[in-house]
This record gives sequence, structure tokens and C-alpha cells, in this order.
Amino acid sequence: MRATKLSALFAGLIMLQACTPNIEHREKPPLILDTITVLAPIETQFRAFNGQVIAPELTPLSFRLEGEILDVLVQEGDDVKKGQTLAILDDSKRKETLKDAQAKLDLVARQLDRGKGLREREMLSSSELDELKANYKLAVANTKLAEVQLGYTLIKAPVDGIISQVSKQDFERIGAGETVLSIYQSKDVYVEISVSDTVLTRLMPLLRAPSYKPVAHFNGYQGQYQLDYLEHTSELNPGTQTYQFWLKMPQVSPKILPGTNVQVSVDMVKGQMSLLQGYALPMTALDSGNEHGQFKVWKIQDGKVSSIPVQVSQVKSNGVIVTSGVREGDVLANSNLRKLRQDMTLPGAAQ
Repeated sequence: MRATKLSALFAGLIMLQACTPNIEHREKPPLILDTITVLAPIETQFRAFNGQVIAPELTPLSFRLEGEILDVLVQEGDDVKKGQTLAILDDSKRKETLKDAQAKLDLVARQLDRGKGLREREMLSSSELDELKANYKLAVANTKLAEVQLGYTLIKAPVDGIISQVSKQDFERIGAGETVLSIYQSKDVYVEISVSDTVLTRLMPLLRAPSYKPVAHFNGYQGQYQLDYLEHTSELNPGTQTYQFWLKMPQVSPKILPGTNVQVSVDMVKGQMSLLQGYALPMTALDSGNEHGQFKVWKIQDGKVSSIPVQVSQVKSNGVIVTSGVREGDVLANSNLRKLRQDMTLPGAAQ
């Protein structure tokens, strides 16, 4: 009897083993990288800077009353004249208030005229006439207030300018002081770029070469445009550790609006500056660093990788020219960049 039970248990274990899948644990293959070695620097004639169009004297416009927008009469990029109506708030209640105030004013005005006649015939006391005069002054004040508030239902251009941004639409309800649109007064296009201290030193000869003008390429616009130097900051931005450099040009048609991305190209030879030294790298060695368009490379040293930000000065058909972040002899990753992490150990990386 015991032997029968053991046989049944043994048979059950065999059947259970037959039903259990054979799970094979495979080792994760090592990460293999292609690498490149940075060669000696080369000299390049051109330097490119990414920037943005900015609007000087940008003025936000809003209603002084809350309510529902009846009509926005302009669009971004429109030319407007001083005093031109740009947006209208629903004024039905304000018109009704003004109508009531005017009716009240007409009534008290007639009462005052009648009271003056009665006073001349000594049929009305001086105190009663004073009360009629006070009622009249109050009615005048209420009427003027209603007229002013009705005027607050309109946004008018404070200056001749260009509409930079329209933030609200028809039939949208807004609060008092909430920006509806923005206007800027400028006949010029202003371009801002950020540069390091060493680059700023190299760009300063632009001030001494008035015959040369850098060239701008605006995103979404055909052709290229010449820029004039405007000014630059004298102190580093504490957040970006760069200087702000501003250039300008006359406005064109179609208008170039604030916020437009721009690439400024400087010819080092024509600008009477020394040629720029940079390092030629393939596009495959570049990794996007952040949302601001900053690039980086992955440097390999002592079996580990580290992220290094770089500055790209020129894009060519066979790669890019990098002016900072790398030096001759550096070993860089040239494949599987998305799989890399800061200080990752690479025991199988070829160096």
C-alpha cells in the first residue's frame, strides 16, 4: 500500500515537471560602441550663432473691465495706427447703464430749471433748491462715469506699431487687466544671440569693420538679410554664463515677428577676424543635450563615458565643426548614444 502511494506521488511529480516550461536565462550582451578619435583642429572661415528675434518696447494691452470679448479686430503681424480700435468687449450692459444715467440727468435738469423758476417766485425754499442742484451734480457725475466705463470696453492702439501676439479670441470671457494682445513699436528687427566671453572678444572687431555685416537666415523666411551691430551686455548672465549680443535690421515684408528663430553667420575673413579653429566630427557623434538645442558628445576615458556639451559652429555635408568641448586625442562614442548614461562603465568598449 505504501509503495502504491509513493509510485503515484512520483508519477505526479514527473507530470508536473513535464508541464513546467523550461525558462532559459540568457545574459544581456555587452554594449559595443564604435568610437572615433578627435583629430587635430582645422581652421574654418565661418561661424554660426543661433538666436531669436526679440521685440523692444513690447506693450501688453488689456481691458479695464471684466466681461466677454465681442470682437478682436486684428491679427499677429498687423500694422496699426495710434487710436485704432483693436478689440471690443461686450458693451450691452454699459450702454444700458449710460442710457439710464442720461435719462436721470435729463429728469433732474428739468427739475432744477423748474425749481429755479419757483425760487424766483419764492415758492421754493433755498434749501430745496440746493438739494435740486446737488441731485443735478450727482447725475452729471454718474453720466460721465457711465461714458468712461463704456469707453473701457474698447482697446485702442496707444502708438503706431505692430501686433506681436493675440492671446484671446472672440467670445472668450476675461478678467480685468488680463492681457488680450501685445503691440510693439519698432520699424526694425532686433536679433539676440548668446556668446561666451572668448567668442565676444573675437566678435568685437565687428565694431571696427563697418563695411562688413553678418548675415541672418530667419526660420520660415526665404533669403538672407544683413545685420548691423546694436549693443551687447557687459556682464555675464549668471544662469547661462554667456553675454547677450544684439543686432538689428530694417523690417521687411512679410514682417518678421518676435519669437522667430534665426541663425547668424559671420565670415571671419570678411569681418577682419582671425580664422576660427574647430574640430571636425561626424554627425553620428553628436547627441541632443536639451530643449534649447545644445549638443553634447560622449567622451570615453578609463572605461567610462561622460557627457560633454559642445558648441557647433558650422554644419557641413560630411559632418560638423565643433569649437568647444573637445580637444585633439579625445575618444568619443560614435554609436548607440541613446543607451549611454553619465559615468556608465564600458568594459567591452574599444578605445
